[in-house]
Amino acid sequence: MAGALRSAVASISRCCHKSVAFLSRFNQHSLLQNSLSVDSRLMLPSLLHTTSPQHGLMEFFDIKKNWGEENVKSGRPWRMDELRIKNNSDLHKLWYVLLKERNMLFTMQHEYEKQSELLPNPERIEKVEESMENIMTVIKERDEAFNLLETGKTGDPGGRYVKNYLGLRQYKRNTEHLIPHYMNKFYFLLYPKNVSKRTEKYIALYKEEQRVERRRQQRSERMMRKRLIQKFPHLQDKL
Repeated sequence: MAGALRSAVASISRCCHKSVAFLSRFNQHSLLQNSLSVDSRLMLPSLLHTTSPQHGLMEFFDIKKNWGEENVKSGRPWRMDELRIKNNSDLHKLWYVLLKERNMLFTMQHEYEKQSELLPNPERIEKVEESMENIMTVIKERDEAFNLLETGKTGDPGGRYVKNYLGLRQYKRNTEHLIPHYMNKFYFLLYPKNVSKRTEKYIALYKEEQRVERRRQQRSERMMRKRLIQKFPHLQDKL
């Protein structure tokens, strides 16, 4: 009897030990899954952003209450003085707001032309472009001031005079390219190293024509100045 009791107790203890081990492993697994699910939820950008709700392709169109209106109210462009007091972060945000507005206006203009109608208040496009140009001017001023402070130069890439495929010298601004000019075949087509000598005759004639045109313009200015002095003698020292 005692032996049977001891064996029963031992079997019960073994069963309890197995159940406890199983429950512990189950709890650890469930906790791990919960932690991973929480971490995955926290890593989703959609749960972290604080921007306004998006409306898909409707962002490229004006609000519905302006559809079919003959006049749409709009403000004035951003002035230079107003943009200079803003920091770079605000200018960056304002730039993309204006870019989005310009894209919307271009889309609406295309749709109105497709319907053979006129876009209401088309000067809105010019106002947006003027504001964007003012932002670029302010940013350029800050870049030049920073470069002058750090290096003593404005940082302007400048330019150089090159001969084109006709043998005429022209001013070309330095810009960034994906590959250097000595590896660019298209660049050598526009600005070859050696120009055919057959063009020298025509280049000489072209330069002579330019000199004749400059002399004609200078003679016209002198005659205009002479007539103005005869008509208004008191302007002699100012012309």
